[in-house]
Amino acid sequence: MNVMRWGVVWALVWSAGVQLAWAEASGSASSVVQGGARAERPAATPAAPVEYDFGDFTSETLTTKAWNALNDGDAAAVEAYTRKCISLYEAQAVQQASTLTEAAPKENASNYWALNDVATCYFILGQSHLAQGRVKEAQEAFRTVIDRFPYAQCWDPKGWFWKVADAASDKLSTIGTPYDFGDYTSQTLTTKAWEALGQNDHRGVELYTKKCLELYEEEAKQQQASLKEFAPKDKAFDAWALNDVATCYFILGESLLAQKRYAEAKAAFERVVDDFSYAQCWDPKGWFWKVAVAARGRLNKILAEGGS
Repeated sequence: MNVMRWGVVWALVWSAGVQLAWAEASGSASSVVQGGARAERPAATPAAPVEYDFGDFTSETLTTKAWNALNDGDAAAVEAYTRKCISLYEAQAVQQASTLTEAAPKENASNYWALNDVATCYFILGQSHLAQGRVKEAQEAFRTVIDRFPYAQCWDPKGWFWKVADAASDKLSTIGTPYDFGDYTSQTLTTKAWEALGQNDHRGVELYTKKCLELYEEEAKQQQASLKEFAPKDKAFDAWALNDVATCYFILGESLLAQKRYAEAKAAFERVVDDFSYAQCWDPKGWFWKVAVAARGRLNKILAEGGS
């Protein structure tokens, strides 16, 4: 008997007598003695490999499918779509990256489609690895974006490009921490900053507020310049960047004030008063409050407490 092919012989004692059952351990059909008759047992059929629909195989389609798979928590599909995009377009992405010394302006960014989509696929792959606890592989994917595709940009359907390498850098810096920038919108970052302030998490306040300022302060300045007075309630949300950036300066000031870092807190509140005077913050109770008015109150408090 070939011991590499056959399994162990089991002795089964029945009331009618002794019957021997021989079971093959290989993938071929096996037979079992049952009541004196030999019955054939079909071999286990291996699961059929999952076939993925790559659509028209464009980098845009593959990247979109990868995002959808990531949102669905389908790690295998993320792997399939990102790897397909990378295998088809990485060489062209590297060539496009070599022509840039900085991120392309918004009006030309789509010309670097291979660069943008391949870098984004590496980012998505890193996100998926991170969700699975495959930290080392996630770090490798994020570092690939930073090292090889530093000027890649990803289009957000909300109407802007974001820099993939910056997001990858954020992921690397927050691995192993409770911090997550979410979808990077000013609303999300401001909400997370409020939550961190409520928990006396000053590190979290600093991370979320400064990320919001980094991404949206220029837009906030433009929105401030377009106003001559406070926007009416039904138009206030149109100045989203102005409102959120000013609110983030206010939250940062509150955090610094709680730490008795008076000079830094004063500078944060002064930015609100001097640069974002028409900002308003929405209160979930149902109204807007004027951020600069609240900031002036805090400046008076600093004068009383800190003496400067």
